[in-house]
Amino acid sequence: MILENIESRAEKILTEYRVESVPVPVEKILEKFNIQIAKAPSKDFSGMLIRKSDGAMVGINSSEPKTRQRFSLGHELGHFLLHESKDTFVDHRDTNSTVRTPREQEADMFAAALLMPRNLLKKDIKEIPGGTFTEEKVRLLAEKYGVSEPAMKFRILNLFHWLMK
Repeated sequence: MILENIESRAEKILTEYRVESVPVPVEKILEKFNIQIAKAPSKDFSGMLIRKSDGAMVGINSSEPKTRQRFSLGHELGHFLLHESKDTFVDHRDTNSTVRTPREQEADMFAAALLMPRNLLKKDIKEIPGGTFTEEKVRLLAEKYGVSEPAMKFRILNLFHWLMK
């Protein structure tokens, strides 16, 4: 299953770089892969990856919220690690498009797995009194992990069966 492979890849990186707490230092992880980060405002893109012979460069839209910028960094790292046969990825801000290619979905899954590690998220969810999710609890988790509330909701829903084991 592709999701389990992506989860394992993200967990391996988190272990290798001794990440044991959140928010995950995604910028430092990119630096370890010799990936330069450039930030600039844009009306056209959220993030982009340009692979070079001696490393890579990730461009991030600086006009988007910090939580979105962090997710874009994780997403572009996902492209870098999962899709080595392609040199350039541009994630356009076309909000009218609901169709995501398999590569884009995989990069999203990687970013979620990296920024919201399932072992840490499971621990935090088990500590919720009564185990009942409210908007406030989701907001607090999103804040703790440095991600948006929609990203946290999506991650929890995707991991629901695994988290409840």
